[in-house]
Amino acid sequence: MRHQVNIQVNNKSVAVERFLRVTRHRGFELVNMSLASADTHYRVNLELESDRPLYLLTQQLTKLVEVDTVEVVSTQQRNASA
Repeated sequence: MRHQVNIQVNNKSVAVERFLRVTRHRGFELVNMSLASADTHYRVNLELESDRPLYLLTQQLTKLVEVDTVEVVSTQQRNASA
């Protein structure tokens, strides 16, 4: 499954490192990432791939102190190619 997730985190480099580590530890592969800096926050758009349920990641991300919001934008099935 391919997932698109938007995250808003505190404007600190450690915040980015933490949510990327959680993403990797939960078994999600980072396909694409864009990061935009606002005054006190980073807005991060992630494209992830994994066969694991997305809630396993989103529940852990919302527990991080630096993370303000987690929004699931879309989820798509991977095309099976023979």
